[in-house]
Amino acid sequence: MGMLQISNDTLALSVDLAGGAIHRFDRHAASGPVPVFHRGAVEADVCFPLVPFGNRLRGNDFVFDGATHRLQPNTASDPHYIHGDAWLGHWRTIAHDHHELTIAYGHAGKDGPYAYRAEQRFALSDNMLSVSLSVTNRARRRLPYGLGLHPFLPMTPATIVDFTAERYWEQDAAFLPQKSHPARGGMDFSGGRRLPGTWMNTEFEGWNGAATIMWPETGSRLRIEADAQFSRCMIFVSDAAFDALYRHDWFCFEPMTHSVDAHHRADLGGLVALEPNETLAGSCRFIVE
Repeated sequence: MGMLQISNDTLALSVDLAGGAIHRFDRHAASGPVPVFHRGAVEADVCFPLVPFGNRLRGNDFVFDGATHRLQPNTASDPHYIHGDAWLGHWRTIAHDHHELTIAYGHAGKDGPYAYRAEQRFALSDNMLSVSLSVTNRARRRLPYGLGLHPFLPMTPATIVDFTAERYWEQDAAFLPQKSHPARGGMDFSGGRRLPGTWMNTEFEGWNGAATIMWPETGSRLRIEADAQFSRCMIFVSDAAFDALYRHDWFCFEPMTHSVDAHHRADLGGLVALEPNETLAGSCRFIVE
């Protein structure tokens, strides 16, 4: 079975075992289901896991504990190994009832150094979805791991995003970080700011794990609360030059435990070095108001 559902009196969730992704996340209303995560004209998944780390890696290689490791591009559209493997693999069901679902994915490490077991637990409680994500190192050596979630959210002309961070990273033409700056001016979202009408693919560091997305047109909002491990977040607003089908009707707000290209930072940029059989875990909560 590829698609699994859980629901309660307020919310409904559909999870695709292909990629371990959320396929639908809706709020019940008298008029029918109202999407919390973006639902477009094309039936596509609306949130996927980032394991064993998120985003891109410069050169598709890194050196760790004196050994050089190479990774292969994993999509036809990008020259980088991007967002890990778990979003491209098939997950299996561990537990499933009306309000909770647990699924797992195992990666054998055939195309790089990473071998791991990932697990996701989805739970609905009143107006909240909790997503717990973990990764256990199954390789024979110590390796750096990270976690993240990649939800797609509705974007309207008046959408407001409110969160606090310390710094943001300017990117180069390959979408990789090249210089950090204090999160001030147009990059200061504390107190709430509208999203830009142009391309934005920006990582923020020193995030406190709390964010609120507001849609003034409907009076609705979504609160995001992440565990302390998630000290970074990404905002992605696409454009037609990158995606010819893009209509400025969605954006991404991605909680992450680590920075983009963190493997090349001396402090590992939030990645956690796991010994064999050690586990990294964290949870994010999405509260619909």
